[in-house]
Amino acid sequence: MKIYSSVFSFLILLLMSVSTLAGDYANLNFIGFSKDGKFLAFEEYGTQDGSGFPYSNFYFVTTEKNSFAAPPVSARIDKEMATEIMARNKAQLIAANKLRELKIIKGNTGKHVVSHLMNDLTFDEDSGAGASDVVRFAAGIGSMYRKEFYELSLKPLLTKTKDCEAFEQKTFRFELSLKDKETETTKFLQKDAELPKGRGCALGYRIQDIYLYENNIAVFLNVFKLGFEGPDMRFMVVSGRLK
Repeated sequence: MKIYSSVFSFLILLLMSVSTLAGDYANLNFIGFSKDGKFLAFEEYGTQDGSGFPYSNFYFVTTEKNSFAAPPVSARIDKEMATEIMARNKAQLIAANKLRELKIIKGNTGKHVVSHLMNDLTFDEDSGAGASDVVRFAAGIGSMYRKEFYELSLKPLLTKTKDCEAFEQKTFRFELSLKDKETETTKFLQKDAELPKGRGCALGYRIQDIYLYENNIAVFLNVFKLGFEGPDMRFMVVSGRLK
């Protein structure tokens, strides 16, 4: 299984022609889980291509249901000299009440078991497609054992939407499945029936980080989408129960 190359052709163009393509890649700040693991929150932030305005978005998720626990909080500073810190502080103030209400504990991120930052080009050399679409990990590991051994598979699915047809680019929804290697059982953490409008014209996906907390899993995906001056990257999380 390999992520379709259309999005990564954009990445190659980005590297070859920085002066003409300047899409922005967001940064991830995983705030953490609530103590009981029922909720999680994260922030994505950066500077928009085109406008050059800094932004910050907070997302609140019900972990087991893999659904929003509250509407996202967004802040953008529409001033030329504004900084990302200014946007982040503004969003933090707006999000503070909801973080307290959901009892999110800053830094309570659990165990970080997989990390493939955008700087990690390990998978690019052979496939040219950033093939981090299948990852294997264990909840615990030692010299003589693996505890709770899993395989996570990301499968992009070609789709068409009226909103994206005019751009003449392939767009994708996805399936994300989790296989318990000890019991050889597989379940879907997410299976898109269609491309959600809120995801925009998604050109592709990539697994970046996986966190485990108690019996919960949080998978952070890079979502590549059409931007103003080139492909942008934003984050989404897929969450659920391990067992």
